[in-house]
Amino acid sequence: MNRGASRRHVLSLAGVAAIASVGAGVPAPVVIRDVRIFDGERVRGRGSVLMQDGRIAAVGEVPSSARHQVYDGGGRTLLPGLIDCHVHSFEGSRADALRFGVTTELDMFNDPSLLPEARRQRRSTAATRQADLWSAGVGVTVPGGHPLRPEWDFPRVESGTDIERFVADRIAEGSDYVKVILENGGPPPRPALPTLTPGQVRRTIAAAHRHRRRAVVHAEKLGLALSAVRAGADGLVHAFWDTVAGAAEIAGIRRAGAFVVPTLSVVDWGIGAKELLADGRVTPWLSPTQQYLLRQEPQDRPGRPDFLGIGSANVGLLHAAGVPVLAGTDTPIRANANGVSMLAEVAHLVRAGLGPPAALAAATSAPARAFGLTDRGRIAPGLRADLVLVDGDPTTDITDLRAIKAIWKNGHLVDRTPPEE
Repeated sequence: MNRGASRRHVLSLAGVAAIASVGAGVPAPVVIRDVRIFDGERVRGRGSVLMQDGRIAAVGEVPSSARHQVYDGGGRTLLPGLIDCHVHSFEGSRADALRFGVTTELDMFNDPSLLPEARRQRRSTAATRQADLWSAGVGVTVPGGHPLRPEWDFPRVESGTDIERFVADRIAEGSDYVKVILENGGPPPRPALPTLTPGQVRRTIAAAHRHRRRAVVHAEKLGLALSAVRAGADGLVHAFWDTVAGAAEIAGIRRAGAFVVPTLSVVDWGIGAKELLADGRVTPWLSPTQQYLLRQEPQDRPGRPDFLGIGSANVGLLHAAGVPVLAGTDTPIRANANGVSMLAEVAHLVRAGLGPPAALAAATSAPARAFGLTDRGRIAPGLRADLVLVDGDPTTDITDLRAIKAIWKNGHLVDRTPPEE
């Protein structure tokens, strides 16, 4: 996680505006008319969506009313707000995310002091300048293990640590789920790293489940991933890219009921970033921080395995076997930026074998279902009015997702003006 990014860039966003408002910050009922509706799972055809009091009030046929403010969708495509299932948040990053239609972020390792305010925001339907945030808080790792952040002091599991107490402390800090780091380093020239023992992994996952929290695991190698799901992990937050899995191994993950967040963008060696920087539908909305991050050149490693090719092959096999695949970016690692890199990630998922509708579901309804986010991820009455309107039809051409025309967060229209340096 690039905590230095917040030191280099202290950003602000101009604001969030509603089309019209009544009372204190409550938008008037708004109808988005004549849109192709992708409801998070399937295309419903053309219709209208009514938003009221921060939530979706009706979908399909919406009777006209003098009280409604009308937004003409012009035959464009309306989707649920996107959910990025693997980020590391820093100052300004959640505003960057919202400006590209990512209305919810799931943080996978961060300062727990962020959590109380994040929880308050996501319970509200008031106008906001930021994506909503869920977080693991501090992940479960060992001294000298991944992540190697000597400048950041946080609790780690040692040989004599009471695992039950350790997990209880994370829950008390506000962790929404527990992240377990199973990483032994390599391949060369990366050094070998100490990591959790199999017993510590099992006890951590069991403790998380006793506290009614999901347990997700960082495991980038097939053997470690299999060990994690056998220990009861609810999900893997990276694909494994050391080798292509066999049929029996894929079937084992499917039987375990785990989901996978591949984060292909973090191993694409800047391919997705270069595509985004060359796309005129994207560049006008980038903040200075997003531009800086996308322009990073990952350090070349001679003899480096084809992580993207191997990971993509595994994603295709997992999807074909029925393993839930969720979209996540691991921003701001390796030429990735909050919000905008989701547009590259879903394209990677399509190339890996998910059709465009499945890739869009991986960024909307599938994460909501996997993480128990019951008020978002689909376009349906009663759910939060987090919506993205795009030109074209991303259910047939996934790159049309880059042509964003409007975003609503809690029923409020988002000002997409990027901040200045």
